[in-house]
Amino acid sequence: MMVAFSLMSIIPLLAYTYIISIYIFPQLQSFVNISTVIFASLVIAVLGLVFAKGLVDPVIDMAIEAKIIASGEFDRKIAVLNDDEIGNLGQSINLMTQKIKSNLDELKSYSQKMREVNIDIHKKVLTLSSLLQIGDIISAGSIQLDSLLELAVEKAAMVFDTGYGALYMPREESGGFILRALTNVDKERLSDLVIKKDGHGVLEKVLIDQCAMVIDKSVKPSKELDNFKTSYNLKNIAAIPIHSGRKIFGLLIIGNRLDNFEFKDDDLDLVKVFAKQITIAIESDILNKKTEELAIKDDLTDLFNKAFILARLEEEIKRAIFYQRPCSFIIFNIDDFKTFRDTHGELAAEEALRRIAKIIKDNTSPVGKAARISGDEFAMLLPEKNKKESTGMAEEVRKKINSTNMLKEEGPATLTVSVGVSENPIDGATGDELFKKATDAIRQAKTSGKNRVVA
Repeated sequence: MMVAFSLMSIIPLLAYTYIISIYIFPQLQSFVNISTVIFASLVIAVLGLVFAKGLVDPVIDMAIEAKIIASGEFDRKIAVLNDDEIGNLGQSINLMTQKIKSNLDELKSYSQKMREVNIDIHKKVLTLSSLLQIGDIISAGSIQLDSLLELAVEKAAMVFDTGYGALYMPREESGGFILRALTNVDKERLSDLVIKKDGHGVLEKVLIDQCAMVIDKSVKPSKELDNFKTSYNLKNIAAIPIHSGRKIFGLLIIGNRLDNFEFKDDDLDLVKVFAKQITIAIESDILNKKTEELAIKDDLTDLFNKAFILARLEEEIKRAIFYQRPCSFIIFNIDDFKTFRDTHGELAAEEALRRIAKIIKDNTSPVGKAARISGDEFAMLLPEKNKKESTGMAEEVRKKINSTNMLKEEGPATLTVSVGVSENPIDGATGDELFKKATDAIRQAKTSGKNRVVA
């Protein structure tokens, strides 16, 4: 601007000097007069420069500020000194900068919300994956119930930041609850929690009402809650009953250590799904145990079946050989049972089998096992008993069967049994050998007149 102004000032300066020297001061020849003319020209040029600078400087300042704002400093503002075109332009740039800053703040807030949403989605995906994993384990039955419960509590606690968890299940003999699984517990005294089925404490109400309960900043403080939280060093917990219908299987407690925390409904729903998975696992375990029990039991008499008693016989023989202890095996065969069934009918025959089974079971030793091994045959496995002791027990059972009325309402009807006794290692070193020896003894008893014990 300075160079351009200086160059452009030469022409008016020369023109001005020419006019002055020719028309105004034609006789002007002295140095003083020429100096005056030059000085006046310079003053006019400087005034023009000042005027031009006054016009251009605000534009330059505005351009510098606009460049700084464009670099990202949206907190800066252009100073507006006059209400002219340049001032209006500065106000427009300031307004545009304010809108850009507002949009950026909104975008930043939206980005933060999206980040939180993504974290929440990621957490829920992991949670759902854990639920599927637990469901697969329950279906496969690949691990023990205690390990499965620990895994489920651990995954449920991961729903919340700094989460911890505990699972309590009923103790039949005391009527209370015991701790079955615990995860990520630091200073919380969850292992000291006392829960009683018939109690009136904070957690007992959850079991009675069978409804989930939360303790967080949204819950109105009370003396009972404050004492409960202080006693067990707790901040935020969600207590979910584990139940099926009216049957209580346990109580799941999930919590965290965050200040001013409030449980979200969708997080609680996820924990409730874990609680349902735990319920399914417990019910599945109960069903499996019943299935196993049915697989080794005779439906009519509730005694063990043949497959089970023979498998146990092999195990007891091995143990007896290792410890050099006796082990006996007894078979009871009902005499003339087909005739009894034909005479009194099928229902009477079944009732007779149940009564004989009860007599045999009631007279088995504490470590012994009783079984029904065929339609009219029973067996008794007697660890730690030699042949003499086993024969005495078999004789006692024979007498009780012989003196028992086998009918419910009709006249007296009795049955007798022929009994064979064998012992390891005298009569054999395997289950098959003892079984064969006892069967041969029964055959001998039948030949000798039935209703007797042969060893």
